[in-house]
Amino acid sequence: MKSKISALIVLLITFVASPAWAVPQEGAAEPGEGLTALQTVLYFFIAPLSLFIAIVIIGYAIHRPREGKNKPSNLLTEIR
Repeated sequence: MKSKISALIVLLITFVASPAWAVPQEGAAEPGEGLTALQTVLYFFIAPLSLFIAIVIIGYAIHRPREGKNKPSNLLTEIR
């Protein structure tokens, strides 16, 4: 019984360790040049953060509360 469990564990480790779903590279495929530290920070931190801030500003500009509108006062929403 103990040998069956150990054989099953070895088999399981073998299947987990071998990436059967990995796509092999083509014959002459080589990875490109790596990114510098500045490029990494720019691409993965500064660019997404600036896009997020731009979207927030645009959304706020479209939906910001307008002042100076003459709305009839409602006793349920305003206390005077």
